[in-house]
Amino acid sequence: MLQASTKTVPWIIRRFATKYEWRHVNGIAATRALVALWLVILGTILCAYGYWWGAFLFVVAGLVGWLAYEMPRWKRALDSENGRASAGAV
Repeated sequence: MLQASTKTVPWIIRRFATKYEWRHVNGIAATRALVALWLVILGTILCAYGYWWGAFLFVVAGLVGWLAYEMPRWKRALDSENGRASAGAV
């Protein structure tokens, strides 16, 4: 049984996350994790061939990966704020 999260959802996420993202949070998180992995691979290839601006992709991958990690937790927090049980809790 999942516990309701005590995290608060940052205002910028509340403002810019679409309704589609909140409905399909697990799929969006998985997609973001794959994108982060691809950015790390691409950044590594670019740096290996001497394009050092590819290191910037590591920063972007970190941000995307962090969002993939946090979105399900924010969804649980938002659901508990609204008084609803999260979709994963049974």
